[in-house]
Amino acid sequence: MKILLDECLPRRLKPESVYSTSFSRKGITVAIPRTAYHTEQTLIKAIPRLAKSASACRVAVAYCGREAYKFFPETPAERPEDLRIIVDASDRTVRLGLTNPAGVKHLLGLTAQVKTLADLHAKVFIFDQRAALVGSTNMSAASINQYQMGLETWDSKVVRQLLAWFDNELWKKKQAEPVNSETVRRLMRLSPPRDFVPTIPKAKAKLPWKGEAPQPAPVASDFTIAVTKLELNQLLADFKTNECRYRKDGKSCSETARETEERYGRLGRHFHSLWRRRASWRKKDLEQLFEIAYINGRAAQIRKPQFVRQGPRKVARSLGFLLEGPGDPYIRFEKVLAKGSSYKLSGMGKVGIICLMHLWKPKEFALVDEPVDNALKALVNFGRTISLLEGQGFKDRTAAVSQIAKLTGLKTFGRVDHFLDAIGKGHIGPRLRRTHPR
Repeated sequence: MKILLDECLPRRLKPESVYSTSFSRKGITVAIPRTAYHTEQTLIKAIPRLAKSASACRVAVAYCGREAYKFFPETPAERPEDLRIIVDASDRTVRLGLTNPAGVKHLLGLTAQVKTLADLHAKVFIFDQRAALVGSTNMSAASINQYQMGLETWDSKVVRQLLAWFDNELWKKKQAEPVNSETVRRLMRLSPPRDFVPTIPKAKAKLPWKGEAPQPAPVASDFTIAVTKLELNQLLADFKTNECRYRKDGKSCSETARETEERYGRLGRHFHSLWRRRASWRKKDLEQLFEIAYINGRAAQIRKPQFVRQGPRKVARSLGFLLEGPGDPYIRFEKVLAKGSSYKLSGMGKVGIICLMHLWKPKEFALVDEPVDNALKALVNFGRTISLLEGQGFKDRTAAVSQIAKLTGLKTFGRVDHFLDAIGKGHIGPRLRRTHPR
C-alpha cells in the first residue's frame, strides 16, 4: 500500500507533484512530495501561502512593477519579519521601464532590506530553510499576464544551497547596493512616462490585495511644518515657562519633562535588569513587567490579572521575539498584537507594547499615544495619508517625532514626548489649530 504525505501542498497541486523521496516500513510505502510546478495563475497564490508560515524570506527577482508588493501577504502580521529583497533597479532597467521605482518604493514599505544589483536575472523566492520557488516570473502585474512556469521545491538540501547562494554570494556582492527613499527619488526622474512590457492576450489575472499599499517611513524631506516659525518658537517658550498642570509645586513643563525622562531612564534600567533574569520569572515578575509597561495607565490595571495568568515562559518568548527577533521590528510589533498570533500577550495592548519598545531602545522607538498623535497632526504634514495599520502607523509617527526633535532642539524622544503631550492636551498653545488633514 502506498501513502502520499502531501498535506503540506494544496489539493490542486497534488496531480502536479513529483514524489521523489519515499521509504518503506512494514510493507507500507510512504512518499513525500518534494517538487510541484506552478503556472502564473497558481504562483501568485503560492508565494503568500509560503510567506505566511515563514519567519525569514529571501527574494531575488530581476524586475518589479508598480504592484510588486502584492506578491506578499497583505496583513503585516502574516509577513516574514526577516524579509530581504534584491532586484535590478539599475538606471538602465528603470529607463527601459523594466523596473518601476514606485514598485521599489512600496517594497521598502514591506522591508528596509532592499538592494539593487545590475544584470540580475534570477527569479527566486526562499522561505526559511523549508521551501523555495524558482521560475520565470517577475514581480509585476504584466508578468502574471504572460505564460509563466515555476517550480516549488521542499528538498531541504536544495533549499539550503539556495539560501547559502543568496546570503553568501548575491547579498554580499559589492555591486549590490542598498536602496532607500533617496534612491527611489533619483530613479523616479529616470522612469519613462509609462512602462512598456509586452503581454500575451489572455484572461487577465489579478493580484490578491485590497487594502492600502505599504509605504517606507517618511524621511526629513517628506515632512512640511504646519505651523509658522513664530508659532513654533512660542510653543517652545511656553513649554519652558508654563507651569505643568500635572504638578502643584510650580515647576514648568520643561522641568517636568527632564524629570520624566530621568524616571523613564530608571524604568529602562529596571526593565533590562528584569529581562536578564527572565529564565527565573515568577508571577511577581510579570506584575512588575505590567507595571513598567503601564506606568501612566491606571485604566489598564484592570487587565493586569489577565496578563499575569499567562505562563512566564510564554511572556518571555513573546517579548524575546518582539525585542530581539530578526528583521523588521514593526512587523514583529504587528505580530505581537495580532489576534490568534502565537506571540499575542493577553492583557497587554498597543500602548504597553510601545512603552516596552521605547524602554528597550529609547533612541529608536518613540512613545506614541492619542495626545501625541493629535499634536503631530497639528505640527507637521506627513506628505501622505498616515497609515491605519498598527506597525506602519507606529513607524510613521516615530519618524515624525524624530523630525520634531531636530526642529525643536529637544533632542531626545522622552522630552519631545512631553512637549507633544502638552500640546495635544492643550496645556500649551491652546489656540493652535488641530484640524490639519491626516
